[in-house]
Amino acid sequence: MMRSLFSGVSGLRTHQTRMDVIGNNIANVNTTAFKAKQMNFSDMLYQTTQAATGANSANNTGGTNPRQIGLGVKAAAINTTITQEGANQSTGNPFDLKISGEAFFVVSDGTSTYYTRDGSFDVDDAGNLCMASTGYIVQGWGVDANGDVQKGTLRPINTRAVDVFEADATTRGRISGILDSNSSEFQNENGRVVNVPVYDKAGYTYNVQFGILPATSEQTTVRSTLNTENEWTPSNTIYKVDTSKLSFKYQTADGEKTLKSSEMPPELLEKLETEVRKVVNGGTSSLAGITTTGTHTMGAAGDWATVDLGAFIGSDADLDGKVLTNSELRGMTLTVNFSGGTGFVKAQPTSFPVTDAIVIPEEAVAAFYTAGATNTDGTITYNYGVAGGTTGTITSVKQTYTDDNGDSVTKYEFKYGAAPGTIINADNGSGTQVSAGSAYGEAIMKLLSMGSKGDKTNTFMTDTPQISSQVIKGEFKISLLGITDTNKAEVNIDALRNGGTTSWTIKYNEDDGQFSYVGAEGESSFTLNLSSLDTKFENLTVDMSETSNVDNEKKNTVDGVRVDGRKVGKLLGVSVGTDGIITASYSNGMAATLGQICVAKFANAMGLENAGDNLYQTTASSGDASVVDIKAEGIGSINSGILEMSNVDLSQQFTDMITTQRGFQANSRIITTSDTLLEELVNLKR
Repeated sequence: MMRSLFSGVSGLRTHQTRMDVIGNNIANVNTTAFKAKQMNFSDMLYQTTQAATGANSANNTGGTNPRQIGLGVKAAAINTTITQEGANQSTGNPFDLKISGEAFFVVSDGTSTYYTRDGSFDVDDAGNLCMASTGYIVQGWGVDANGDVQKGTLRPINTRAVDVFEADATTRGRISGILDSNSSEFQNENGRVVNVPVYDKAGYTYNVQFGILPATSEQTTVRSTLNTENEWTPSNTIYKVDTSKLSFKYQTADGEKTLKSSEMPPELLEKLETEVRKVVNGGTSSLAGITTTGTHTMGAAGDWATVDLGAFIGSDADLDGKVLTNSELRGMTLTVNFSGGTGFVKAQPTSFPVTDAIVIPEEAVAAFYTAGATNTDGTITYNYGVAGGTTGTITSVKQTYTDDNGDSVTKYEFKYGAAPGTIINADNGSGTQVSAGSAYGEAIMKLLSMGSKGDKTNTFMTDTPQISSQVIKGEFKISLLGITDTNKAEVNIDALRNGGTTSWTIKYNEDDGQFSYVGAEGESSFTLNLSSLDTKFENLTVDMSETSNVDNEKKNTVDGVRVDGRKVGKLLGVSVGTDGIITASYSNGMAATLGQICVAKFANAMGLENAGDNLYQTTASSGDASVVDIKAEGIGSINSGILEMSNVDLSQQFTDMITTQRGFQANSRIITTSDTLLEELVNLKR
């Protein structure tokens, strides 16, 4: 009778314990990374009233089963569902971390080590990564001087990084793209211009400029040339003329503009210039609208006249039947600007503008030009009009030949003195003799070119060397043009040009136009010794293996890029990778590893003991922690900006609550029923 009472009591106690477990689970339904617990029941010891017997063949009887009465129920185990992950909760905080898998974060209070699935971390004032709830510091591995993670002894994870990432000079560049041999760019002096930006050691930017041109070889041929030697005498008189170039300007709402030839008929523009020259030089014009604004000096620059364009056109409206149709332009006033300049002609000018004037210094004319006399040997002797009567001799050689295009070409060579190339035997007015190559000597040469032909003529043939250049198919030359900084200031590269290589041959396969080498056979890059210019530079190696020489519709696409080097970078932020590596990123595109968060795994994670505050500690059942790299071990990953939610399933908990309640009620009925039986037993005495 008493056994049933005790069975009911044990049932009540056990179901109450289960209800406690369920209540704790439901209370922690929103606790970060909480792991629900499950309680298992087991029956208690049994009282055996009769042992089991076996069959007895002698008595011809069979065996009997044991007779046992149970003594109730007890809690067999309370297990934590620690291997079951909770759902993801996105937070956007880079230091909120979630472990995928069965591992644990390692944290320390400075004395003891704990383990947790709760990844809600903060950064304290010292830069330590720590639990937001307890302040316990997350443990991991640090880095060496090269930024490589050093696995081994655990240490606190610190996210404090250097605020700047130092600059580094560029050592590598790359030129890639297409060179089309038919491109018009190769007709320019520098060919295809390619820029490679570089950094110096302080992070300042420079632009290294190269020019690419087809490689050529010089070929020398001999041409028979007809030479005619003629003696020349100058004319007795030369005339000074104004060679200024005129421009016409007018005012608009957007400021002053220059009149373009396309804005009026060319005949009218030519007529306008001629009439302006007449008026400015003291003459008169038959056309109206031209007004001088001052006394014009021959050859002087400046604004010396204005033109009422409407009046000018109106007075000459029938000029070849062409007039301006733009009424706005017709009503404008033009300002005439003279560029300034004088020249000399052998014929007296009768009209302007002069198109065949030769610009010669006036002092050369005054000092050297007088009528000459022909000597008996065909040379001409000149008295240059200098005190002392110093004289000199001048001869001229004329060469006429047919060039490669079949055109007749005539060239003149003037020789001074008794033999070609000797010093001109003349005084320039200051007592100093001048050579044939001087500006003073060139003035004489120009004066002679305006002279008249003499009588003496000698004709002879000579073999003249002709040098021509021929493009080498599939071969180019890349040359350094210059280096500039961001302010377009040029870096002096004389030291590099004098003591280093500044041009290299580029070779392409003639069959398919693919890159062969640059500089030398087998080389895919060339090196520019920038360090010879300044120690702030590093030598620059430029790779050209990604270029080709193929048809691209006459368009070149080659261009240069910087491969390495950087400017100074400012700290932008810190992030945590899926492998737990903490990385600082900078504005120059660089990144620095600050450390790595490691994780712990256990032989029996369910054997861990709850220490409160979402912490666990080891027990004899769990075994010791094995600290590992989560990615290297392949046991999961660390996700940033996400927290693990509780894995409590409310529907399961409420179901368990119902069954627990009913079990409790049933056990209470055991007690009340046993009590009734006892009451009947007591009543037997009445």
